[in-house]
Amino acid sequence: MQFKLSLCAAVFVTATSVVAESKPDISWNYLSVGYAKASIKWHQDELGETQRLKPDGWQLHGSFLLSEQLYVRGRYDRVTDTWFGVNLKAEQSWLSLGLRQQVMPGMDTFFEAGYAKHTTTSELAFRDRNSGNGYQLGAGVRYLAAPALELGAAIRHVNVSGVDNTTLGELSARYRLSQQFDLYSNYLFESDGSILGVGVSFHF
Repeated sequence: MQFKLSLCAAVFVTATSVVAESKPDISWNYLSVGYAKASIKWHQDELGETQRLKPDGWQLHGSFLLSEQLYVRGRYDRVTDTWFGVNLKAEQSWLSLGLRQQVMPGMDTFFEAGYAKHTTTSELAFRDRNSGNGYQLGAGVRYLAAPALELGAAIRHVNVSGVDNTTLGELSARYRLSQQFDLYSNYLFESDGSILGVGVSFHF
């Protein structure tokens, strides 16, 4: 009887260890590259009209854990379009230091703050460039809804002198293809514009 109990206990511990080792976790070490599509309201005060521009381009995102809780994150988005013969380009760059905290298995909250730079460029007969520097703040949650599916939500505030001062919502999703690769989607939005990104992430 004692032998059977010991054997059952050994099997249970082994099975638990295997499950724990195989259980996926939220990754904070990754590099993502993808396609970006923006939607921007263009107010023409002199005509009393509002146009909606839909430039597209690419984005590059990355994150790296400095310790168990601290991480650094970067984001770069670049979209272009042509409007009545005018070449338009918009770029945003963010660099953040963040704090993540596991509130339960499969769920992390995060808070971050850092540098922001936004640049808009229009070019026809001459080049007009408007650029500003400032800060951005963010707080949100990442949740493993299923072993291969991660969902996320955040609220962000960006203040860039002369260019932007707004609060945005963010929704994200990741579908794990393997331990190193996943497909991601990221949607950043506010009242006058949004940017949707889809692409591939490499985890390390």
